[in-house]
Amino acid sequence: MAGSGRAQLRQRDDILLRVEDLVVEFPVGRHQVVHAVSGVSFDLAEGETLGLVGESGCGKSTVARSIIRLNPIRSGHVWYRGKDLVELDGKDLRRVRPDLQMIFQDPIASLNPRRRVRDIISEGLAVWGDEHGVWSQARIEELMEAVGIDPRFGERRPHQFSGGQCQRIGIARALALDPKVLICDEPVSALDVSVQAQILNLLEDMKARYGLTLIFISHDLAVVKNVSDRIVVMYLGKVCEIGPADTLYEQPRHPYTRALLASIPEPAPTVDVSEGNIEGEIPSPIAPPSGCRFHTRCPHADEICRSEEPETRLVGDDHVVACHHPVEVGVELAPV
Repeated sequence: MAGSGRAQLRQRDDILLRVEDLVVEFPVGRHQVVHAVSGVSFDLAEGETLGLVGESGCGKSTVARSIIRLNPIRSGHVWYRGKDLVELDGKDLRRVRPDLQMIFQDPIASLNPRRRVRDIISEGLAVWGDEHGVWSQARIEELMEAVGIDPRFGERRPHQFSGGQCQRIGIARALALDPKVLICDEPVSALDVSVQAQILNLLEDMKARYGLTLIFISHDLAVVKNVSDRIVVMYLGKVCEIGPADTLYEQPRHPYTRALLASIPEPAPTVDVSEGNIEGEIPSPIAPPSGCRFHTRCPHADEICRSEEPETRLVGDDHVVACHHPVEVGVELAPV
């Protein structure tokens, strides 16, 4: 089905979250809209870590915020354990939200500057009580220690911490309600390199300890590869490629994926990406290009790329690509 992305969805019994044909638009003035997300589909199995990558402005964070209903959704579905979150409202949506927590990209802006850190972390527990975890002094101190914040600093306010420390506080707050799905929106971008590894290891430890399922958003493909089981590559509101992390890095099929891989500093790359560099800026999401949205920057683009949106094609086990001319195909591809 051309352009729908439905072929990207797997048929498995352990699928915990399914995003189907998600469309998110924001009005600009009277007669224009920003096409932030255009028909994005993917799924997430229980216990899996899904990496979501792409350049700034491709819609990664918009997808994340839409999953937890912080953005208005024009159309599409977000299925969580058989419930369509798009259709839920009021109390029904409120009951589900503790299961889906988010670590925001801007750690300082995501924290209430007027509240003490201890109150920020415990707010969810205070609201939900025993239904989603037990509030206790020991519990708050445990969370603070887990993310590397001295519990003695619990009476301080966010402005008394660095950006990296504020991100740690945000992680502790997200873990307080024992969520099932943790959405990490650039969780290490504000941290020093030496601290990034600590936070990534922390997330892996929390995932194993509490049985978390993660969506990990980043523009750093090296980081995403190390933490993800599967990866979704996005460009200008569309999905370009989805596949297992190792397969996607070793056998990238979409020219845009290869371009992203070419940007990774790698002393001994496993993939020849010498021809993967791209030039130019991302087109405006207010007036995205016709056909394949990547054709204005793609070295392989031709007339069909400019006029027709590519179909989603299966190129291997659990590996799909939306491209008229997948790189180094080797075999004839059929739409799925």
